[in-house]
Amino acid sequence: MTLIRAACPDDLNAVVRVHQQAFEGFLMTLLGPRFLRGYYKCVLEYPQPIFLIAEREGQVIGFAAGFVNPPRFYAQLRQRKIPLALAAASHLVWRPHLWRRTLSSLRRAETLSSSEGEPALAELASIGVSTTAQGAGAGTQLVQAFLQQAQQYGAQEVVLTTDAHNNDAVNAFYQRLGFTCMRQFYHTPERLMNEYRIRLEQVESLHQEPTR
Repeated sequence: MTLIRAACPDDLNAVVRVHQQAFEGFLMTLLGPRFLRGYYKCVLEYPQPIFLIAEREGQVIGFAAGFVNPPRFYAQLRQRKIPLALAAASHLVWRPHLWRRTLSSLRRAETLSSSEGEPALAELASIGVSTTAQGAGAGTQLVQAFLQQAQQYGAQEVVLTTDAHNNDAVNAFYQRLGFTCMRQFYHTPERLMNEYRIRLEQVESLHQEPTR
């Protein structure tokens, strides 16, 4: 049986491990475990975090991390850019090709932090399930619990982004859960993203389906 619960500081190492499994080759993973731990610590310490853990037989098998009022979170993240940069420094030194992607992500975070606050919006920033637990429904449980907690915080809508290309299973997963693709944008010149949103009055009508 899978237990969904709130994350705590003792979960951060397990969250990093699951993230590395779920997002192998992605930028945040390539920036190293110290960077990941610093980022998720920032989420956990945000005043309105939505940070959930999926646990089975005492082991962390997945997580969902996000926050209410995304511009406020990105403003907080910007305040911690120096410690985060230092955490990623050694990986950037040995992988100079990552600089372009990193600078693009920093520019996007700067833009988001300076945009107008949206207290009725929550962002599902990251969700991952360990490779040994995928396909058993933990991802669906995490998303549904995330939506419910966002609603408890007073959010009216949840937003997330995911890759548009070579990502059919993930896009189908969010569509099954009731998310609608509202727009597409280029995160980098080579990376097209889908932005999904869901109105939280739809949450009660969601059907619980296992992930594939």
